[in-house]
Amino acid sequence: MSEPLQVIERPPRLVLRFAVVTALCLGLGGAAILIFTRHLNTLEAERTAADHAQLVAEDVLADRLQPSDFARPVSHARRERLDRLFQRKLLRPGTVLVSLSRSDRVVTYSTDHSLIGRRVASATRTKEALRGTLTSEVTTIPDPGAGGRLKVLRSYVPVSVRGRRGVVAFHQDYGPIQAAASAALLPVAGILEVVLVLLFALLVPLLVRVTRRLRRHAERIQYQALHDELTGLPNRLSFRNEILRAVAAAPEGSTVSVLLLDLDRFKEINETLGHRSGDELLRACAERLRGLTPAGAILARLGGDEFGVVGPGMTTTEAAALGEEIRAALESPVLLGAIPLVVEASFGISAYPDNGRSVDEILQTADAAVSLAKDRRLGIAVYDGTIEQSTANALTLVGELRPAIERKELILHYQAQIAAKTGELTGAEALVRWQHPERGLLQPGAFVPFVERTGASKALSDYVLAGATSQLHSWVAQGFDIGVAVNLTMFDLLDVKLPEQIADLVERSSIEPHRLELEITESLIMGDPQRVRGVVERLKEIGVRLAIDDFGTGYSSLSYLKTLPVDVIKIDRSFVMGMAGDESDAAIVQSTIELAHNLGLEVVAEGVEDAETLAALARFGCDYAQGYFIARPCDATEFWKADQRAAAVA
Repeated sequence: MSEPLQVIERPPRLVLRFAVVTALCLGLGGAAILIFTRHLNTLEAERTAADHAQLVAEDVLADRLQPSDFARPVSHARRERLDRLFQRKLLRPGTVLVSLSRSDRVVTYSTDHSLIGRRVASATRTKEALRGTLTSEVTTIPDPGAGGRLKVLRSYVPVSVRGRRGVVAFHQDYGPIQAAASAALLPVAGILEVVLVLLFALLVPLLVRVTRRLRRHAERIQYQALHDELTGLPNRLSFRNEILRAVAAAPEGSTVSVLLLDLDRFKEINETLGHRSGDELLRACAERLRGLTPAGAILARLGGDEFGVVGPGMTTTEAAALGEEIRAALESPVLLGAIPLVVEASFGISAYPDNGRSVDEILQTADAAVSLAKDRRLGIAVYDGTIEQSTANALTLVGELRPAIERKELILHYQAQIAAKTGELTGAEALVRWQHPERGLLQPGAFVPFVERTGASKALSDYVLAGATSQLHSWVAQGFDIGVAVNLTMFDLLDVKLPEQIADLVERSSIEPHRLELEITESLIMGDPQRVRGVVERLKEIGVRLAIDDFGTGYSSLSYLKTLPVDVIKIDRSFVMGMAGDESDAAIVQSTIELAHNLGLEVVAEGVEDAETLAALARFGCDYAQGYFIARPCDATEFWKADQRAAAVA
């Protein structure tokens, strides 16, 4: 597994780098200034020494030299006189050597007699001096006093003696010149050092403030990078990191369970009530989930309506128990303004190392389990190896559905409803089937749950409603006194245009509105009670019958029986099928029938599987019954055999 991602670098390192770079820049800048200043001071000291040599040559030597001194090497007698002159006037501290040379650089006289008659001067500088320009250069000569080499400033001073031009070369010890330059540099260096220290001292508080701001900014970025802005929970990136840490720290033989939950029908709620209400719902759900997340587990919002919990050391059984607790907590309605909303969720569980050894594998298998729980309405599903193939097959079917609707591969089967006491055929429930060209006849459970998660749900509902009303028109035209029931989905009930659509279908089919019965479940009502109530009331104004399907499996049936304009309740098959062997189920069914009649409602019992159950329902006063004992779902052509079966039963 890869290591957890590092989002940003800590700010103190950045500030430290800035401080070091700033100090280096200031130091280098100061050094450059000092070097340049020293260079200027050195040039100034050299210029001063050269000017002094020129002054001496003009004031002292000009009147004491002879033209012959520059014509040829001086004689012995002349050399002695010049020696006395230079010893007395020029060879003072600082000047170590003086020489006279003519235009061809031949030395005619020198205080160092060994140089007389030699060419030692610079040709270029000699020419410049003969043209009247004072020049100088730094060089080394044999040290006349201590031996070795001596660094000197050689100044070339032009001299004219009664028409003959020559050059006097003064060799001045460079030590005093360099000392003078250094002495001039010291005040500048001191001032510069003080300025740099003050500047850096001023930068220190600024760096402190910048450090604090950068740290706060970095912490805010770090938090935003790893947390969901809406709920404050860790986000998907942080969730992945937590899985990595949990797996890395898991002891041998230990498991790490990952539980993903997806809120059912959140998209419809979000689109119906607006994104602001959707955000409030997500925040409310996040608070409930926080309170249920056990110590050591990490709760995160992964995006949209998806949340996740990673539990180090948690088994899949413990994760499933946590999922049940969360489901129970979410059953309590969430108030958004004045609207109570019941939130349902589907849970998928996967575990390391059984279901995956990498983060991607664990999340992929958990997501597959969520899809299975949602599509089969299981509530909670633990991943096993068969899920992926099942999900892949279902997704393939969903992709084929729209073309199947256009090709009319979807067909309607009808299950008969009879009067419980007389056995008379009174109606039918329309049930969709898919006559797949390769897979044969597919039951609704193979594709309808997946369709409800896609944009094909509305198209499927339109197809079923149109087919059912058309068939009802045909039966009525043949003289049969019958009605047809059609199931509605949450997408249908949240569609404010549904009443107009139903009214148009009734008018185009030329059927009496009361012959069309629309079935809704309690869970659909709880998705958005206020809006559903408005749609249901408008449907009732059209004249169609309304039924609550799967009655008894919800948790707020009585309140909706009182407030919604329904006509029929359909007792869920789970109670009816157990009547013969369970006195409690029989009592529940009998009480429900009496309650409905007291409220002026009719009752349909689903799941009648034997004659004993049908007889008991008749004794309890049940109005209608349907089930495999009466007739199995079949196409319209075979449907009337149900009538014959009902007559036989009667």
